[in-house]
Amino acid sequence: MTAAAPRYDDRVPVVSVHSARFAWMVLACCLAAGGCATSAGPAYLTIDSTAYAQAFDAAIAAARANDMPPALRDRRLGVIETTPSIAGSILEPWRSGNASLDQAMENTVVLQRRRARFEFTPATIRDAAAGGPPDLLGLSGPPADLTSFEGAVELRVSVIIERAYSPGIRRSTWSSSGTSHAVIRRPASDPEATTKSFWAPVARDTAFEKRLLALVARTLTTGSR
Repeated sequence: MTAAAPRYDDRVPVVSVHSARFAWMVLACCLAAGGCATSAGPAYLTIDSTAYAQAFDAAIAAARANDMPPALRDRRLGVIETTPSIAGSILEPWRSGNASLDQAMENTVVLQRRRARFEFTPATIRDAAAGGPPDLLGLSGPPADLTSFEGAVELRVSVIIERAYSPGIRRSTWSSSGTSHAVIRRPASDPEATTKSFWAPVARDTAFEKRLLALVARTLTTGSR
């Protein structure tokens, strides 16, 4: 006795490869969109010198909260420089540093990182009589010691996006293990003669700057981080 042939309704539906890829792309886009951070925040902050110490500590805390611990801290000059942090890709929705889906897609295609620089400077006022521009660089006098300065202080942040470059890389279309580097002849005096890759600045992330300043402002207002 032979078994009856299965009916069409008994067969397990087979999902095509293209449908699976499309579903995965939709899921990844939704996850990335959910992981995008807001770009709301001020362009700069103006604080009183009495709150300078708290603002300096709040800036350090904001950098650390975004995986960028400080590499340089100078309270006298009011400068904080952070270590770089790798930017999240579309496959890393838990990293909420991207301001848009386009930014997440860009970080997926190329390897990029961010570094921040906080600068506290005495607020400059235009000379009403002369009508000249403010001395933003402080060239008219010696740099102020902000630990003993009295007056208004401005806080600005610069977030630089750096991209990884590998000169002479030859990528395999079949496997990453087949990727190799071409031999590039350089003079012995070239500092990059022995390096295979390097980082180069490509843009400023103004949305990230505003989020850092908003975090500092919230810490100063509520005392919470």
